[in-house]
Amino acid sequence: VVVCRLIGESDARASVLGLHSDLESLYRKSTDAFVICDDRGSILDANDGFLDLTDLASKFEVTSRDLSDFLQRGRIDLNVILENTMRTGHMRMYATRLKNDRGLQVAVEISPVLLSDQGGVRIALVVRDAKRAASVRVASEDGGRSGLPNRNVAELVGSASLKEIVAETSDVIEKMCIETAVDLTGNNRAAAAEMLGLSRQSFYVKLRKFGLVKREES
Repeated sequence: VVVCRLIGESDARASVLGLHSDLESLYRKSTDAFVICDDRGSILDANDGFLDLTDLASKFEVTSRDLSDFLQRGRIDLNVILENTMRTGHMRMYATRLKNDRGLQVAVEISPVLLSDQGGVRIALVVRDAKRAASVRVASEDGGRSGLPNRNVAELVGSASLKEIVAETSDVIEKMCIETAVDLTGNNRAAAAEMLGLSRQSFYVKLRKFGLVKREES
């Protein structure tokens, strides 16, 4: 049995047009920054939220420029965003800093989504001020999924000194950061080292420390 509701063509067209209008209003009026770029990173459009974050007065200062011009690590950040988005269709969050031509920098979280239509491939990016986003994010919402459950930390108290507990938990966090950087850059270790602010030599030392280097590479 199939149950369906038929609506007139004019009603369907009106519904689609209404949705397009709502989405355009959201794009234009949102306090979050929105950027549309092509598959090479050239900016096609940006809303007022992006201009506010970069402290620019006009959209003409942004349009047709390369998105890497506004990213702290330039082409490294952009390549990570583009490669992951083109491969999976989206990224949940990518942390970096926005900058402008006058040296202003602000920490941001970027969530890109792959768009495609008859006109070609486009990537839409939602850019949020990291400090504002952090203020509404509560640690308990993680539910202990971060890799450091509260129960495990509590079990260490009394069985080891504070210095030993801090060292152990720091190693866990450090390993997680390194694994994430390697994953985001597609195992490009030079890019991963720069993303973490490490020299290549220090990065390889840490890879070996946590057993992340293949035996044949060792």
